[in-house]
Amino acid sequence: MSMESMTHLWRAQARGVLQRVNAAEGRFLASIALNQATMLAATDELQAATTDATTWLAAHPCPDEDLAGHVAHLLEACAEVVRTAQLATTEPWADTKLAMVRLGRLLGLIDYHSRALTDSQ
Repeated sequence: MSMESMTHLWRAQARGVLQRVNAAEGRFLASIALNQATMLAATDELQAATTDATTWLAAHPCPDEDLAGHVAHLLEACAEVVRTAQLATTEPWADTKLAMVRLGRLLGLIDYHSRALTDSQ
């Protein structure tokens, strides 16, 4: 089987897992404007989707190195969003303004890698 065929098959298998991550990230993004409880619930969902995708990826490595890199960076950024949001909403010492700046940058990275995955199809 050619590399292109293997990559196409991998994409088909990964689609559902990555769509769940993208959907959770979208709900997290919407939750920021609401309240802390909603944001924490969306954070939990993003964490679950990211953990599931990371586990799936370990069992089903991508045959294309560039594509694998974008997926890995996407999941790493999602994990950092989760950690940052959890700290910002639960720790009294957390600097909320600084956390929001960090979240904005991380969400920009997620958008970049999501677009790279879509554009490389």
